Amino acid sequence: MSQQNKIIVAVIAALLIIGGAFIATRPAQDKSLELVEVPATETAQGESETPAAAVQAAPVSNAGALETPNPMGEIVLGAADAPVTIVEYSSLTCPHCGAFHRDTLPKLKAQYIDQGLVKIYFRPFPFDPYATAGAMLAQCVAPKAQVGFLDILFKRQMQWIQSEQPMDALLAIARQAGLSEADFVVCLKDESKLDAIRQMQAAAADELGVRSTPTFFINGEKLEGNRGLDAFDKIIKPLLP
Repeated sequence: MSQQNKIIVAVIAALLIIGGAFIATRPAQDKSLELVEVPATETAQGESETPAAAVQAAPVSNAGALETPNPMGEIVLGAADAPVTIVEYSSLTCPHCGAFHRDTLPKLKAQYIDQGLVKIYFRPFPFDPYATAGAMLAQCVAPKAQVGFLDILFKRQMQWIQSEQPMDALLAIARQAGLSEADFVVCLKDESKLDAIRQMQAAAADELGVRSTPTFFINGEKLEGNRGLDAFDKIIKPLLP
């Protein structure tokens, strides 16, 4: 295990111990998750979030990282044969990512995704242990619940991040997505998932020049930051048949 992974595992383990009381106290939840529509509102463009320790700069070399599937299974929204593919790299604790998922993604879904014109892949680029934990849990819930799980984490972002026990809040949401308490703990101790996430993140940084979140690739064209629908329109419309 790399030194970086050891640190992340240790931090997540400590968070589990600190929040250990929740394992025995939370009532079970059986409410299923769905992608919830958000009322259409204008999105203000904002700067993207940059990690405290920035990744070393590297030029975009090729699309290898985009073409290599998520080894844990892709989390994707949209028709498999959609002519336009968006790959989003995001961190679950990044406020600009949360704003995109609350404000712009519902518009993209209504205008393009639901029409079979666009599909979007959600790939993790976590900047801290809480975002890493959320990304690991997203790969542990049932495939049919994965998009909804991410949707809730982004839309309730400030609630669970700023709660007194963020891991407690994560457990509550994971339960709604069908994970048991035991599965929750086992998932966060799964080094293979952590390795896969870190490898995807490193590939995105080294090959694609991803430095901040959210970063999007629309049929390979890079778009950085929390952008409104108009920015996506300019790239997507010329790509449609």
